Amino acid sequence: MKISKIVGLVFLALTSCVSSQQKTAEKPNVLLIMVDDMNDWVGAFGGHPQAITPNMDKLASKSVVFKNAYCSAPLCNPSRTSLLTGYLPSRTGVYGNIERFREIKGFENTVTLPQYFEQNGYTTTAAGKIFHSPRGTKVEPRPGSDPGSFQKEHKGGLGVQYPEDRFTHGIIFKRAGVKGSKTRSFDWGGVAIPDEKTHDWKSADYIASFLKEQYDKPFFAACGVFRPHLPLYAPQKYFDLFKEEDIILPKILENDIEDVGKIGGNWAGSNLHNEILRNNKWKSVVKAYLANLAYADACVGHLLDNLEKSNYKDNTIIILMGDHGWHLGEKEHWSKQTLWEESAKTPMLLFDPRNKKKGTSVRTVSLLDVYPTLIELCGLPAKKDLDGHSFKRLITNPKGEWKHAALTTKQEGNHSLRNETYRYTQYSDGFEELYDHRIDPMEWTNIALEPLNKEVILSFRKELKEVLK
Repeated sequence: MKISKIVGLVFLALTSCVSSQQKTAEKPNVLLIMVDDMNDWVGAFGGHPQAITPNMDKLASKSVVFKNAYCSAPLCNPSRTSLLTGYLPSRTGVYGNIERFREIKGFENTVTLPQYFEQNGYTTTAAGKIFHSPRGTKVEPRPGSDPGSFQKEHKGGLGVQYPEDRFTHGIIFKRAGVKGSKTRSFDWGGVAIPDEKTHDWKSADYIASFLKEQYDKPFFAACGVFRPHLPLYAPQKYFDLFKEEDIILPKILENDIEDVGKIGGNWAGSNLHNEILRNNKWKSVVKAYLANLAYADACVGHLLDNLEKSNYKDNTIIILMGDHGWHLGEKEHWSKQTLWEESAKTPMLLFDPRNKKKGTSVRTVSLLDVYPTLIELCGLPAKKDLDGHSFKRLITNPKGEWKHAALTTKQEGNHSLRNETYRYTQYSDGFEELYDHRIDPMEWTNIALEPLNKEVILSFRKELKEVLK
């Protein structure tokens, strides 16, 4: 072989190698932040006028803010499983917190969102609660273990340590003084502990430390913040930000659940609501939620500040969201696990440093859409089996065309579709709800039986069958 030809082949090989390295280097990093049980009370989303969330608000000011983002299921495990597998709960059969998708026939080898990034040349890492169980199925964490599927994980504890005077059995608590909750975690109060000693801060700090290192590949990093999940314990200084007597309560309608049917009425759990009212604790719980939200925001701020100081600030996509919403007395309910707006809706925003467009999108997107969106934004091969739809087009044009309703499912056979105008809900016993959000944003009046809405109902029934195919 001639020397010139050999030199040419070597040159081509080197050029190909350099080109491949440049292509890898050009791919953006991803920072996914998920805040547990965070409803739309974040300041930028306008859900509560007294929210103190400066860090998330600052991020929102340069992001595309999705005012109408909805979970696939109003409970931690099914919501996170859906987001991270890209599959609807009706497909996997994961409806509650007990099921593990790896143990369900047909889903043993599911490629999760972090796994897909890893397969396509990314370094992956996580801290805190991303998958429902932050320790997977094992007592001791292992890199890449099920179900996390991250190359490197920090498996710390959750939230803030429990105060010593908390009962650990039953449903009556010394601190809050309320009984009647279906969960023994329904408690709240300030804790004498500095931020740096809390688990959520340590999770944020783990990812912050990760950002100080140099990597030869792009990264996919995820940070889970457990608060404002129950019990609502946070460092005392965040409780001190709010005066209980000045707390503004959510808007409610008396006897709101009279037109919601048997299943919805059973979910509402008005016994706890009545107990909270009887003990005059409503403002106290709202204050606690706001305090925990402020604490969560501080943890997010610690992470974002360190990203800003890093070498990755100009090449990192940030997506921040809750995993579902949370009721604080609306429809006489406390917690999640309903198909109404307060439980199904969650704040979500996306910042892409390459995108000069920012603003608010009112398109009804789903957390199910996150998987296909991130892989498209990062230029990864399309994954054809996902149930969601990429909303990449809405990043460059927040008011662009979007024809997909958001589906939320609770338990088998109970589904709710939300588009920009209506929420339609069909329960397993056949009962239906319809709310017109143009005139009824609190979903106070079920108009499903009104003759004028017959065509709307028929259209939603047809759409629901199509989505569940």
